[in-house]
Amino acid sequence: MTLTALDIANLFITRHQSLNFSNLSLNKLVYFAQVESLRETGKPLYDSEIQAWQYGPVEPDVYHAFQSYGHEHIANPSKKIVNDAYATNIVDIVAEKYGFLTAYDLVTYSHRENSAWKNTYDGDRNKTITNKDILNSDDVKSYPAREGTMLQDMDDIYNRYHNTFRLLGDA
Repeated sequence: MTLTALDIANLFITRHQSLNFSNLSLNKLVYFAQVESLRETGKPLYDSEIQAWQYGPVEPDVYHAFQSYGHEHIANPSKKIVNDAYATNIVDIVAEKYGFLTAYDLVTYSHRENSAWKNTYDGDRNKTITNKDILNSDDVKSYPAREGTMLQDMDDIYNRYHNTFRLLGDA
């Protein structure tokens, strides 16, 4: 069975609701699922086109399927969920490795030096990011770190004001 980016998006929504997907964050995670498959096997997970848009990699079918949500939380999949063990495994790995990132963090990470997006984007939102572009980028060479993310900032605040939070929790 040939999978599409929309199949992968729907798997994320049903398996990892706690990540509170927006269209922006969902598109980035679907992109990183493709990266993970290419990293692991050298083969794509899905056959849908990935494009370099202003805010990073986008799968147009995923974007349009969930466009009506705007910046809001996507609560429901757009179609029936596929049953594919490999795709499910990849989605779970990506949720674990990238799920702590906010939409802003995902955009920042996808825009880093030598990312496939950075190497492809030239202001034309319809330029295709190919599997070769991904394989030749740093996207397949590393995972995001907590450094510089919103989660790290929140942890720093919590650690700095731990007693205050404890007192507020007891109130």
